[in-house]
Amino acid sequence: MGFATGGQTFFLWGGCMMMHADDFRTDRHCVVSGLRDGGYSDDMTLAAIAGAHKRLITSPPVAVFPHPLATDLTFPRYWNYLRKQTFVLESYTTKVNWIMNRALFTSHCYLSWGFVSPYIMAGIHLAAALRCYLKEYSLEDTVMTCSGGLLLSGCLAICTVIELLSMWNLTRIEVHLCNMLSPEAPQLSLASYNWCLVFIAMLVDNFLYPLSAMRSHLSQSINWSGIRYHLKDGKICKIDRHKHLVPKITDLAGKDLLGKQGSIPKVAIISSLSRTLAQWRQPKKYDV
Repeated sequence: MGFATGGQTFFLWGGCMMMHADDFRTDRHCVVSGLRDGGYSDDMTLAAIAGAHKRLITSPPVAVFPHPLATDLTFPRYWNYLRKQTFVLESYTTKVNWIMNRALFTSHCYLSWGFVSPYIMAGIHLAAALRCYLKEYSLEDTVMTCSGGLLLSGCLAICTVIELLSMWNLTRIEVHLCNMLSPEAPQLSLASYNWCLVFIAMLVDNFLYPLSAMRSHLSQSINWSGIRYHLKDGKICKIDRHKHLVPKITDLAGKDLLGKQGSIPKVAIISSLSRTLAQWRQPKKYDV
């Protein structure tokens, strides 16, 4: 996973961001109250607040964040992860936040199926050409019927090869960088990548994203680590706890959620976030 923003940007990544502590302690621009009162997506909520109040967002010009996948990843776990990614777009605190979420929702769905559609059409053209061949149509009829589609399919195949080569080169550089920065960790290798599966995963991911987004939009609820959250007008309105549905491992990386203590946290993420923000707002003894 990588970013190349050029330094100044308009979006945040919730997994890796920092803010001034005073913004939380003084609830500047309703940062704390916005998150506490239902802002489920921390990065989108804070990005909307920063955009509405002309606050600067900066990031490293180029950043790479390794995100390993579990070798035993199952479809239910992947679908649950995808649902989490789309569910956060249904929560908002301000009108600007809602507009940003809707814009991201629409553009992502359009681009996802825009990526998949050419391959579906290419498959139809190839199936038509194969049918003409099996039915033993004349060469002239076959050329008139399938030549254009086969030409476009060939162009798509060339573009796909170029795309995979670019991904291979980028991954090679990232693997080399990770090995240099973490020599004590197990060394990564390109030999573990199956690029046919990577290509299939790209198609599946982009095909399923709009379906997951529509599911999140229509249901307005999600089961997150054994806790079902219900949204209304962009805010959490109801929380149901189901202890028997609490997962033992993370969705993508397959990391153990039990930890060394051997028990699963029973506190909802909203309550935990509220307590953390409240602690940050407390003045420290070394503050001037």
